[in-house]
Amino acid sequence: MLVRNAMVTRPRVTAERNVGAIAVSCRVRLARNLVDAPFPDWADESARRRIVDQAASWLAQKAGLSGAHVVPVGELDEATRALLCERHLISHDLADRGAGSGLVVSDDERVSVMINEEDHFRIQVISPGMDLQRAWEVADAIDTRMDQHFHYAFSPKLGYLTACPSNVGTGLRASVMVHLLGLRLTNDLESVLRALERLHLAVRGVGGEGSQAAGHMFQISNQETLGSDESSLIGNLLDVVGDVVHQERNARLRLLRNTPEVLLDCVARALAVIQSARIMESEEALDYLSALRLGVEMQLLRRMTIDEVESLVLNIQPGHLQKRLGQVLEAPRRDIVRADFMREMLAKVALRA
Repeated sequence: MLVRNAMVTRPRVTAERNVGAIAVSCRVRLARNLVDAPFPDWADESARRRIVDQAASWLAQKAGLSGAHVVPVGELDEATRALLCERHLISHDLADRGAGSGLVVSDDERVSVMINEEDHFRIQVISPGMDLQRAWEVADAIDTRMDQHFHYAFSPKLGYLTACPSNVGTGLRASVMVHLLGLRLTNDLESVLRALERLHLAVRGVGGEGSQAAGHMFQISNQETLGSDESSLIGNLLDVVGDVVHQERNARLRLLRNTPEVLLDCVARALAVIQSARIMESEEALDYLSALRLGVEMQLLRRMTIDEVESLVLNIQPGHLQKRLGQVLEAPRRDIVRADFMREMLAKVALRA
């Protein structure tokens, strides 16, 4: 039995194993508004539609988004909106809006512009790892093109004007997504998160504001947007996140050297549960996949790659599950389908001997 094998096999653990990438991805987001139009929350449907109609086609053709296409978010079904949220292409706020909301997204999904979320435009660039500088350069280039066409709401004293006062100034939110299961296993996570709060950095889950850190993934971002330039904000964030990555790497090395059984139990238990479970909720599944990600990164698993982990992280979520099956499922049925899918996809995965 696979479950039995997963529980009794003990791979050789050494401190020379790779400790993983830790920083999974980064994002730069710029909030911009039109000077002669009310904020989306204050505008009626006709005004919002007018902005989408006027802006979407120009953005797709002239903003520099490779292979861009326009998505009329307000006209999508619930499952498709959930799928876009799960892929971090739109926010939950935009998903909940009706007519007069839109998205322009590049073919590789790394560059996008949300239209009529909280602000008229939310320019977003996502890059792998910690390459925030590159993400900022791409976002800045798109912003420059848009600034030449649209008349932004801007104050010489305050900077860019936004619907939420916390974004006034640069309008910049930069973030890095980090996987911190090692710090959780060494019981050091809470102290690290408290330190980030003292540094006035925001720490959120994968879904952004208000979300939980499912899968031990944490989004670390700047909170200050006023009184600093973009380069300083990004540089400060990278310095702090670099320290967090260093602490997570040290935590993983301590596990390898001092308590390898804790690490092995975490990975083996997650694999055993996935390979036998018949019901699996989303957050539970993400937590188990977090353990498998750590197992892959530290070379404790056979026949599984990081790309396969990341594919599963997407495909077990509600929107992706329902789109794959082509039908709307109630939560209890999704939990059964999710468990079946994960058992099938991970049937051949095993601990290294």
